[in-house]
Amino acid sequence: MFDHLAREIGTFFEELFGKEETWVILFFMAIGGAFVIPYFGLWDAILYFLKSTWWLWVFLIIAPIANGTWLHWRQEVFMHDIRWVVLELRMPRHVEKSPQAMEQVFAAIHTFRNTANDLEEKYKDGEVTRWFAFEMVSFEGETHFYVRTYARLKGLVEAAFFSYYPDLDIVEVPDFMDKIPESVRDVYEKGLDMWGSEMLLVKDEYYPVKTYVDFESEADEKKFDPISTFLEVFAKLSKGEIVGVQILAAPAGSEEWAEKWEEAVKKMREPETKKKKFMTPQGEEQEFESFIMRSPGQTDVLKAIEKNLSKPAFDTIIRFVYLSPKSTFYDSFPRRGIVGSFNQYGALDLNSFIQNYSLSTRTRIWNKPYVFPRTRGEYRKARLLYMYRHRTIPPETIMGRVMTSYFFNWNKPSRWLKMNTECLASLFHVPTTNVLTEPHLRHLESKKTGPPAGLAIFGGEEEVERYK
Repeated sequence: MFDHLAREIGTFFEELFGKEETWVILFFMAIGGAFVIPYFGLWDAILYFLKSTWWLWVFLIIAPIANGTWLHWRQEVFMHDIRWVVLELRMPRHVEKSPQAMEQVFAAIHTFRNTANDLEEKYKDGEVTRWFAFEMVSFEGETHFYVRTYARLKGLVEAAFFSYYPDLDIVEVPDFMDKIPESVRDVYEKGLDMWGSEMLLVKDEYYPVKTYVDFESEADEKKFDPISTFLEVFAKLSKGEIVGVQILAAPAGSEEWAEKWEEAVKKMREPETKKKKFMTPQGEEQEFESFIMRSPGQTDVLKAIEKNLSKPAFDTIIRFVYLSPKSTFYDSFPRRGIVGSFNQYGALDLNSFIQNYSLSTRTRIWNKPYVFPRTRGEYRKARLLYMYRHRTIPPETIMGRVMTSYFFNWNKPSRWLKMNTECLASLFHVPTTNVLTEPHLRHLESKKTGPPAGLAIFGGEEEVERYK
């Protein structure tokens, strides 16, 4: 906890002294001190300075705390008032479209982005970008696909799916979280145990992971749908077991996404040079720089990064939980099975997923902070279960994290990572015909068809009589 607190204090002072206003104030204070020191002496001048400007230092400390506390309160009120709906995606028996169709769905959803545009919306309304939840849940081996969205966007989200998956059936259903225990105490009272974690990226987020494009091939027999790995793992659940993979995605600003890593990509574009020495005919030693050509692998990495940054991005959180009766509970199932399903997206020269060990519910005495491992594990279970059931996102402000922390559980580990539409579509999409879904998914028994052409959609009695 103290390690996290020290880091937060360091971040606060880094942000404080990173502002131009702070340095302007300190500049004028220094000028004033230059006139005061000759009259009072150094130490007297310092005491006089502190006594005269104590109100300013108190303000510089209290103002960010008050600002963060107010913002957190207003944002919590805003999020509490959002009315959500849960939609279940019911799959047709045959889906000929590749995950590229899902990428276009994510691109359409990205346009629904909202953000605080003025001080009233930010400080009074507490507006935050509304996020979507894309979830794969398996109850005893039967897998379901869900999307949670803002109620007023329900029609637009359905339209985005139907544009690319016309045979898909989307039904508003009660929230399946009612089947999940509300607390760790409820978990134990029902004779269950749980394990869970979140996933992070190994490298900086401008490095992409492998996407569905890397799994495709012109030959049908060589095509592979990465979602089949998840479905096969989910199919191994026994009676009473539940596994849920939750992807929270909030549309991010496209310009911020590209500009943030512009300098890093610029450095990668610059050619590497190597200094060499040579002797002139006059016997003088001179030095010159020679360019080193990029290898084909380096060129491919640069192309992949530029492609990654060229597409719309989402602030993303990937978390999962595993619930099982104590008699059959085996934490290696999620630690190796589910985490292993994410490993297929990894590439050594690009990016890969790694478990967020600071949030995982598996704690040991040799893990930081090295004390009370069982207590820390229980707190982590409680936090992770709460975040999963309520689909919560990390507080935006430091004070928000402080106010939602406990002594054995600092609310720090959960954090956003940016992923573009192609990466998200690789993680969550409608399974293609290459996937053996019969044992795992409940399919639609009939194919939907549209209304006949020429059907009247408005008019009076004469139009009704015409079609009788």
